[in-house]
Amino acid sequence: MTLDSRPPARIIPPPLLALCAFALCLVLAACASGRDGHDSIREVPMPPLDALMGDWHVAGRVPWFGERGRVASRIRLAMADGDRLDVTRSWREGFAEPVESDTSSARRDGHGDRLWKMRTYGVLPTRLRMLEVAGDGSWMLLDSPGRDHAWILTRAQETGDEAYLELERRIRRHGVNTDKLRRVPQLPEQEGRLGFEPAASPTAGR
Repeated sequence: MTLDSRPPARIIPPPLLALCAFALCLVLAACASGRDGHDSIREVPMPPLDALMGDWHVAGRVPWFGERGRVASRIRLAMADGDRLDVTRSWREGFAEPVESDTSSARRDGHGDRLWKMRTYGVLPTRLRMLEVAGDGSWMLLDSPGRDHAWILTRAQETGDEAYLELERRIRRHGVNTDKLRRVPQLPEQEGRLGFEPAASPTAGR
């Protein structure tokens, strides 16, 4: 009879085993969560894509440099061929200024309808992500992953203060820095009000 020369198996003490299991649970939870520890946007139901087409008013935004100071800002979404969307933006530099617009094409980035890649002005690469949409289709929250930009879109031209604050709370839960969020004047009487972004070309006398 020969002796087994292999070293005896090490037994992990129960307290250490429990600690390892707890750490593993934390890692898995972090992987399952959204960016910066926020809930994954995949958990929020999305309506059919065709329900999102049409005109939207920009009630609030964390703007990129080219958007600052634009008033009466709108976004129109239209289905194009295949996996493509046409995104038309319109705005005024001030309420006394003419309407300007541009159109960019967006294509699906991966599976599903949430993430779209596009080139602003046909040059600047960016992505557009649909974070959350109202069950009745009255509002939609967007951001641009990898860039510090976000938008609150509404079907109605005017959004009341309480309704806007609720949308601000919702978009904050998706990780958007609402300290940089600014309301967008959609009507001349909103120009100059507290919390609204100043117009690039203010109306004379205001």
